[in-house]
Amino acid sequence: MNDGPPNLAYFTPRIAALPAGAQLTKAELLTPVFLLHESGRLAVYYAPFDYVNPAAKVVLVGIAPGFRQMEIALRGARDLLWAGAELTDVAEQVKYLASFAGPIRRFLVQMLDGIGLARALAITTCAELYGARHDLLHTTAAVRHPVFVGGKDWTGHTPPVRRNPLLLRYVREGMRAELDAVPGALVLTLGRCAEDAVQLLLDEGALDPARCLIGLPHPSGANGRRYVQYAQVRDELTRRVAAWFSDRALVAG
Repeated sequence: MNDGPPNLAYFTPRIAALPAGAQLTKAELLTPVFLLHESGRLAVYYAPFDYVNPAAKVVLVGIAPGFRQMEIALRGARDLLWAGAELTDVAEQVKYLASFAGPIRRFLVQMLDGIGLARALAITTCAELYGARHDLLHTTAAVRHPVFVGGKDWTGHTPPVRRNPLLLRYVREGMRAELDAVPGALVLTLGRCAEDAVQLLLDEGALDPARCLIGLPHPSGANGRRYVQYAQVRDELTRRVAAWFSDRALVAG
């Protein structure tokens, strides 16, 4: 287990030492080199999701990066380091490259466009949040770093975030710090685990409820009810997105 701080500067030599290849494996990444914490069958590993965008207008809160996102992030960081990129650039680029990467991003964009977020942000589609307009977005999770249970991606259910001291610590210290660092952004939760984590901070008075929109399903294909769940909350969240940005425009005016 690593005793150093879980940040890119500390892990840079370890990332730069990763083997070449188009794809990294669990055998290469789920090693003591990247292990942050271990509790029974639960293990938390480092991935370079350190970057925080304090100017963001929207924060998306997920469960935790899965292995796919971990692999994309570490491979991307490796390649950028090998190319001589500055650490600040590595952290920023990798965050948007890997966050909600893969097929889940397509449904995520559809959901966000469907509740009027692109219109409220004056962009064509929320796909731009992962490209030219990433200045508008910050992404985080109940646990910022990849979490595995018995070597498999933690789904947010077993163990529940509120019932595990290690996971609670990540929410109270890690997620809260990120949300505090982006005070003017609307917070959108993705899935029950993210809802529970945000609700915990709301219950403890650590977050302003006015900025938190709870109800969007997690966009993963493993969530077989995501379309039904989305249909149930779409109209209400569309109204609240419009109201939030309308209020901000009035204040700015």
